[in-house]
Amino acid sequence: VCTHGVRVTRVQFSASRHWISNGVEVGETAVRFCLARMKQKEFEQLVEKGIAAIPEKFRRMMDNVIVVIADEPSEKIRREHGLSADETLLGLYEGIPRTERGVEYGGLVMPDTITIFRLPIEEAARTPDDIPEIVANTVWHEIAHYFGMKEDEVRAEEARRGKTR
Repeated sequence: VCTHGVRVTRVQFSASRHWISNGVEVGETAVRFCLARMKQKEFEQLVEKGIAAIPEKFRRMMDNVIVVIADEPSEKIRREHGLSADETLLGLYEGIPRTERGVEYGGLVMPDTITIFRLPIEEAARTPDDIPEIVANTVWHEIAHYFGMKEDEVRAEEARRGKTR
């Protein structure tokens, strides 16, 4: 269990293809690196560090949300988000953003889910040293959606912060 009840769990989707997102080109070094995957526990620790890097005042407000790690987006998710063969997701927020929760929210509501996709992140990294920053930026990006930021707002804030996924 992570800070303030945010749980990190692992989910594996079986898939045979891997994609790169945001137009990131994979050079020879990255291809060699992709063949030597990061250990699952190491990746989980990076996700936990990414959550811990969120300012405490925001972590305290996170409620009814779980963070899961999956190898990559399932075919269903790929279809739902209209991803082409050369596109992927590094992360995904699914749920009701805090800004849209009314007084009727609560009770037996299933938790929101933030999924961090391990293989696309590893493939987007040019070197193993790039992975922690990509994970931290992806965690921040998806938590921003949890707090109600729209994609254009998130990207504008990332640009202001000098951070991209």
